[in-house]
Amino acid sequence: MNGVIIINKPSGLTSSDACLKVKRTLGLKKVGHLGTLDPLATGVLPLCLNEGTKLVQFLLKSDKEYAGTMKLGVETDTWDSQGKIIGVSSSLPADPELIQRVFQDFRGESLQTPPMFSALKHKGVPLYKIARKGGWVHRKQRKIFIGDIEVLDIDLPHVVFRVACSHGTYIRALCHDIGTRLSCGAHLTGLKRIRNGAFHINNAISLDDFENCSREELTQKYLIPSKDALQGIPEVVVNNEMEEKIRRGIQPTVADIADFNTPKMTAGQQIKIISAQGSLVGIVASLVNGDIKTSGNEYMKAWKILRVFSH
Repeated sequence: MNGVIIINKPSGLTSSDACLKVKRTLGLKKVGHLGTLDPLATGVLPLCLNEGTKLVQFLLKSDKEYAGTMKLGVETDTWDSQGKIIGVSSSLPADPELIQRVFQDFRGESLQTPPMFSALKHKGVPLYKIARKGGWVHRKQRKIFIGDIEVLDIDLPHVVFRVACSHGTYIRALCHDIGTRLSCGAHLTGLKRIRNGAFHINNAISLDDFENCSREELTQKYLIPSKDALQGIPEVVVNNEMEEKIRRGIQPTVADIADFNTPKMTAGQQIKIISAQGSLVGIVASLVNGDIKTSGNEYMKAWKILRVFSH
């Protein structure tokens, strides 16, 4: 069983626990996830199975979409409801329009400081381990991008919102920063990931349903083949001879691929290589700009092989 399955992770379970449960249930050799969800969070957790784990490097930095709830007036050390309360304010913003405006201020590119309670490492040690011992280290701000953000409901002290953002954005940090901007403090109380790249909650299966689902039903209804998981990447179908060359790591020349239906490319652009039987052979990067047939040098290497998949 190779490819991707989208799990609707329940609250209270770590992403690693979800991987282990799927791995044991299906008896798989390898299972990896595409971006950690905090134990508090629920929702889309794409899991790559067996050969599908080779896709992680190509899918990990996809944008995300979340629905969340924050509580104004209370700060915690973890910036979510699982931490210790470190500040309380009774002065909450009375104007809903002010809350709306502050949320909109975070639209676009900005710098964000990651939480101290996070899996990021300092000198090889996860920050949360340092934080649990009462330690603190300076965290470098990181560029994030929020493409869309909206307030869905205000019932003070709670605010329900939706946000579409770049990879690496901490929603806990966003809530913390909004609370700071509103001068009352805030923390995240609930979070659901509704999209991770092309993987949507509508196509996810709960762990309970997963455990009661037959292997055949999982394969037919929920398993996304590796070649289909790579949406938005152009593909080239090759013959059996070229398939074997790619699998052996032999970089083809312009002359080698001249007869294939290859799209115009820019150097560095990724391509899916598909066998005549329809399976994913590999992922390559173009070494040619423009139309391969008019490149002018038939002995030039055409593709750099990035990843090869087993039969």
